[in-house]
Amino acid sequence: SRTNLTEDYLLGRYDMVLHLVSAANGAEKFYTKANNQARTETVEEARALDMKMIDCWGKHPHHAIIDNSTDFKGKLDRATKAVVDMVERGASAAK
Repeated sequence: SRTNLTEDYLLGRYDMVLHLVSAANGAEKFYTKANNQARTETVEEARALDMKMIDCWGKHPHHAIIDNSTDFKGKLDRATKAVVDMVERGASAAK
């Protein structure tokens, strides 16, 4: 490639990848352009971009995907737990 960056190098730069699934995938009633001027994608486009990001990071050994199966507070709680679990695993491995 023109940048000489490899997939292994890019994946290795991050201890964890935390993917919060777009509201466009599973919480559609909350996906709106009205409350976010930066949002330009339709629901369908946002879903497609979401899947691309999941695919891009799919080989990362610590790729946590936080879906929309709960309310937003539950989503944040699950994201926090994923990060804490990862930190604890790292601390345990370092001992």
